[in-house]
Amino acid sequence: MADLLRICSESNRIPGADSRFRRMHGGETIMLLYAKESFLESGEFPFGIFPYLTLPTRPLSPHYHEFIELVYVADGHGEHLYKGDSYPITKGDIFVIPPGVRHDYRVAGGTPLEIYNVMFMPSFLAPVLESLSQVTSFLDFFYMEPFLRRELDFDSHLKLSLLEGQEVRRRLDRIVGEFREKALGYRISILALLVELLVFLSRCYGHGVVKPVFDSNESKAIAKLCEFVDRHYAEPIHLEQVCRMCGMSQTAFTGKFKQLTGRTFTEYRNEVRIRASLKPLRESEAKIVDIAVNVGIGDLSHFNKLFKQHLLMTPRQYRMKHR
Repeated sequence: MADLLRICSESNRIPGADSRFRRMHGGETIMLLYAKESFLESGEFPFGIFPYLTLPTRPLSPHYHEFIELVYVADGHGEHLYKGDSYPITKGDIFVIPPGVRHDYRVAGGTPLEIYNVMFMPSFLAPVLESLSQVTSFLDFFYMEPFLRRELDFDSHLKLSLLEGQEVRRRLDRIVGEFREKALGYRISILALLVELLVFLSRCYGHGVVKPVFDSNESKAIAKLCEFVDRHYAEPIHLEQVCRMCGMSQTAFTGKFKQLTGRTFTEYRNEVRIRASLKPLRESEAKIVDIAVNVGIGDLSHFNKLFKQHLLMTPRQYRMKHR
């Protein structure tokens, strides 16, 4: 495995990466932004995978990134500094880090952390994401576990058994090999292997974790769900899944949600999606159909209809008005 590892410098940055910097707190703390252009292959193929060692001598380097990061701890132990909290990590841990979340690693003892970083934009999985999201265990592992990590004190994260870890490492090494060699058809192969890996992890997660609901109090559960939708509005999450998240029957959930928010769940999610489309319409040159897809509405005519319902004008009229 040594030939697959990239032993980075003290800053532990990927060799050759040209990350952007942002200063926080009056210049006292440097927050690294890991830009997709620096870590992913291209806009056409927004994917990257890098096995590497986090050295015990590495200074703290808090950062966030523009892409999704799937992390597997292949060896060693230490701490994951995530959302301002610290969680122990060790061999066999695997977890998802959403875009825009501050995090870092601290090594415990004298042994480096051996980590696989799988990085990709949500668009990379767009052809299969909706199908995957209908699988409860995938939804829990990929979306719910990162969202609830602080509240659940990281108890719900996926800890692989020895055999499961060996299987995941074998699959990751195949992806690394495809990404490095770039043989004919490597992009198709990587996508297929990644989907296969996520299905396997979803099965592991479903076997090992009983997912608690947001809160036993219905009002608090729905408030937490609204917060979840505000962050994950673009994902294909279905009514039966959000009912399960709140620990309620569909009838009870529908009535309580309407009572507390004044809208149905679908109306609420559509409103969040339309609101999310306003800034790119005003400030970018992106095609309206692409903006619609990015906020979770794949049908342009449906997007236009919803937009007009909420703002009494079409997206194109809104864009022209705010130019």
